[in-house]
Amino acid sequence: MSSSNFTRVIFFQVRDTASKLKRIYETAQSHFEKREPLLILTEDARSQQFVDELLWKHPDTSFLPHLSTDDPTTDPLVITKVKKNLNNAKVAFNLCPTPLLIEGPFRIIYEFEDLTAPNKQTLSSHRYDAYKQSHFIIEAR
Repeated sequence: MSSSNFTRVIFFQVRDTASKLKRIYETAQSHFEKREPLLILTEDARSQQFVDELLWKHPDTSFLPHLSTDDPTTDPLVITKVKKNLNNAKVAFNLCPTPLLIEGPFRIIYEFEDLTAPNKQTLSSHRYDAYKQSHFIIEAR
């Protein structure tokens, strides 16, 4: 039995940008409060910088300490554009258009079922199919 059989992929259904941003910082905050390392994967440097700034601004009353890097680190909350588990996290939030099928071993991978545009909905479906093919446990929220 491969380790992928124990990985849960949680798809958050989102219909607008505000919902996406809220899910990102609420998820990051939840894992930060539980002291669980979280890896946030972005598509490119621009997206990486955007998420970095988002976490410095939210929640409104404070911010989430984190590191934006493409190098291995012990920091518990990491934003990166490389598909590598840089902080040995068991939880990842994949903001890339492609599925996160790297060696984790991740317990949980968060994804968006992105309904903001037809092309994004198609990419979400492709990621869903790839995870299903890899025998991941899939949930929708």
